[in-house]
Amino acid sequence: MLRRTALRTIFALLVVLPLALDTAGAVTLENVEQQIAEAEQLRAAEFSPEHYADAKESLDKARALLASGGSVDSVMKHLEKASLYAKQASTAAQRFTEHFAALVESRDRMQLAGAEKFRPDLVERAEKEFMKVVDAAENDDITLAKRRAKPASNTIHAAQVVAAREQYVRPITKAVAGARKVHARQFAPRALNRAIEKQRQIERLIKENPDASTQFYALSQEGEQEATRAMRIADLGTRVDKNPAEIEHWFDTEDARMRMLGEELGVQLNRSQTPEEQLVLLRRAITDMKQNYEAQIADADAQVRDLSQKLAKYEGELSDMAEIRRKLQLKREAEAKIKRLTKLFKPHEVEILLTPDADVILRVNALNFRSGSAVIPPAAYQLLDNAVKSIAIFPDRNVRVEGHTDFMGSNEYNQALSERRANAVKDYLLGRMAGSQQKISAVGHGEEKPIANNETAAGRAKNRRIDIVLEAPKG
Repeated sequence: MLRRTALRTIFALLVVLPLALDTAGAVTLENVEQQIAEAEQLRAAEFSPEHYADAKESLDKARALLASGGSVDSVMKHLEKASLYAKQASTAAQRFTEHFAALVESRDRMQLAGAEKFRPDLVERAEKEFMKVVDAAENDDITLAKRRAKPASNTIHAAQVVAAREQYVRPITKAVAGARKVHARQFAPRALNRAIEKQRQIERLIKENPDASTQFYALSQEGEQEATRAMRIADLGTRVDKNPAEIEHWFDTEDARMRMLGEELGVQLNRSQTPEEQLVLLRRAITDMKQNYEAQIADADAQVRDLSQKLAKYEGELSDMAEIRRKLQLKREAEAKIKRLTKLFKPHEVEILLTPDADVILRVNALNFRSGSAVIPPAAYQLLDNAVKSIAIFPDRNVRVEGHTDFMGSNEYNQALSERRANAVKDYLLGRMAGSQQKISAVGHGEEKPIANNETAAGRAKNRRIDIVLEAPKG
């Protein structure tokens, strides 16, 4: 028995060794495993299931033959089949996401919104319609696939509508009901009406465009905030109605807050002043402070101009030195503000970088797009809200959103994907920065700017990233 086991082991090694040599175009076990891994990353199991299943089956047969001491020819035959099927699966998956990007992303939104929890029957129907599109595309009948895409899209959208109402409308509905319960209609009618209007806006938008999930989120947040404010005001109104002495406690609390703010600004406030009078004094103090700073800056600028005129013969050198000083000053200011940014993010979420040109880069590592998709996962909304807060700390800087991919897939595929992802983040930021004067642009770099080794899974994960660049003001 031992002798037979030893002979099998030796035979298996003799089979494996030539497969591992990877000579002039030879297919090896490692090659095929890598090709199937690439197909998996391109979501071939979803978008080219037949080719992907054939590749996996052929690989499993090759492994089984290796383990049992099968012939080299048999092993090679199955490895070659697995390699061919894996390549076909990758090609078909890429082609599918290129032809049906909108459908893929609608389905991703449906799944990420948890539609299955609310209408499993509708989601099941949507998946069946979607797989009809996949089947036609995998069989190279793009015309039929496009025809099938319409009913699939309609069913997916119907599931999205259900999920969106549960996820974004229901929280406002509950908050509004809570506000009404504490008599917000009597004590806080304006805040309550604003919350109800946000609810109506979401309902209208869901009907018009079920894919606008980031807008639903923003409106839902605003509606909940207004309803919560209405509840707070109504709670105070109810307490004052029952016990008029409560109003004195409220005034004392507000006076203490105003005095604390006044002390920070060097303004003495007292209880005899009305809130309007206190606000006038605070605004005046802030205006004086700004004017003082502006005067100091104007004096400094005048001194610089005077020195520049006196030392005009050194203009070239001074110009270079002035640019260096300007960048150093920008970097010092950025470094001070970056300390505030670190409190907004966990280390694994965002890496904060400062370039030699004083650009600040928010390298968003925790924004995990699905492969081939530019749908922002709802779990990342809070992360991007903190990015909005970061941008507000640098009000004099324009913003550039950069999309990057790993090297899985063709150059054209990765370039288009990086552009879609960058634009998705740009649109989200714009939606949350209403009224801001900062310009936001988006650019996709595809696989052209890796920051890690694309040959490893860990390296590819680092290369798949979004960089939010806060551009240093130009001289």
